[in-house]
This record gives sequence, structure tokens and C-alpha cells, in this order.
Amino acid sequence: MILIVASSQDPAGMNIATQLIEHFPFDREGDDTYVHADKDVTLHITGLRAISADTIERTFTSVEALFFITRHASEKGVPTLSTHAPGNFGSADLGGREKTLCPANPHAQSIGLRTMRDHVKNDDMPYDVSFEATHHGPYTEVPTTFLEIGSSMEQWTDEKAGYVVADATMTATRYTEAQSPVAIGVGGGHYPYKITDVALATEWSIGHIIPRYAFPLGMDMARQMIEKNGPTSAAILDWKGTPQRSSYKDLLEQMGIKVFKTKDF
Repeated sequence: MILIVASSQDPAGMNIATQLIEHFPFDREGDDTYVHADKDVTLHITGLRAISADTIERTFTSVEALFFITRHASEKGVPTLSTHAPGNFGSADLGGREKTLCPANPHAQSIGLRTMRDHVKNDDMPYDVSFEATHHGPYTEVPTTFLEIGSSMEQWTDEKAGYVVADATMTATRYTEAQSPVAIGVGGGHYPYKITDVALATEWSIGHIIPRYAFPLGMDMARQMIEKNGPTSAAILDWKGTPQRSSYKDLLEQMGIKVFKTKDF
């Protein structure tokens, strides 16, 4: 079963959840749970903040993948639709566990990204579309994807943006059909635009991404990135956005990972 989670404390999450209920065949099952009529997908409204909903998948039976539909906040307030995997390269200031990454879902994440890009492009919506680097909680034990609306109340309550993320989420539930190669991302900023561009321009599916502000990348965290990313064959480096890039290239290659630069694409 695929579990989609929204927080009742989150206006963007509730906006997206409302769009799911209105535009897709979800039937109510109890006060806070909706079940898709045709797919093995459940929508759950939690009273917890998303970043605090540790192992919420244990509340249900046989959850294979987890999607959080949430808000995104930034100081610059740029309207943005984004997606990322949860986990912490360092301290756990925003939930989760210190120096612990959750299982990523590169196919779902990349499908969601492309679906949001297509909507924004086709409808000329005033939103950026981007991956975010891996960050914040909660701690989960199944492949997990965040799909978000940012970056202020105006966007969080934008029903059209809510529908776009709802559609991207439902499209991403077909992640098991994907046959594309899988990579981790290395370098760049919190919004790793060069790595995002690779996913948008190619068939590569990208999951965990470490930004330059989270460096240095030690062997233990590099191993986590690979092991928690599914069947990963490559790392895609923002070459100019990666400190000590030659040493990290060597490290990853020693671990059996093929290294590409974003400019290779």
C-alpha cells in the first residue's frame, strides 16, 4: 500500500489533500483517512507536523512507499513547487535523527518533479520547480518523498498549485513502472538547480542530494546516501558546486559508483 500523509496543521498540506479528494476517486474511511477506489493508495490526515511524524507508516499495514504533501517556507518567498527525500546529514534540528537518512524514492521523486514542471510550463504558472537537497525529518523506514508548495501563505492556499502537487503525487505513485537509471546528487545549493536540470532533461531518477553546505561528506554518510537510495549506479556532481570535488569523485568511484558531472548531460 502507498500512504499519502498531510498534516492538519499545514495549510498547503490540507490544500493538496482537498484537491486529491475532489479530483481523484478517494472514499472516506473514518474521520481522517481516505482510500482510493481503484489503487492501493491511502490518504491520511495527521494532527502531527509532518517533520514530527516518525514512523507513521507503522500505523498502517504493509506500507511500501510514503508521500508527504506539505508546505515549504523560505525567507526569499519565491513561489516554488519542490520535492525531496527526508533525512539529516548533520544535526536533527527539524525532526528525524542525527546523521541519518531515510530511504529515498528516486523514481517517485523524479516523476513528481517532471509532472509539476509540465503543469507549470503548460499553464504558464508563476512557480519555480526544483528538487531540494535532502533535509529534515521525520524518521521513516520506507521509501519516502516530500512534495511541497512554497513559499508563503499566498502559495500554500493556491488551489491551482494544490491541484498540480496532487496530480504530481498521484502520478508519482506509479513509480514501480519506471525503468530509468538511478543516481544520487552531490553539490550545489539547497535548491540544486543543475542537478534538477539533469532530471528534467534526461531519464535519470535522482534521490538523495547532499548540498555544499552539508559537507564534508564522509565515508559513512556517502555509504548511507547510496544504500538508502535504492539500486544506485551513479552520482551526478555539480562540479563547480562541490568542494574538494576531485577527492569526492575518487571516494565515490572507490565505492563502485560511476561519477558524472552535470555538464556531461
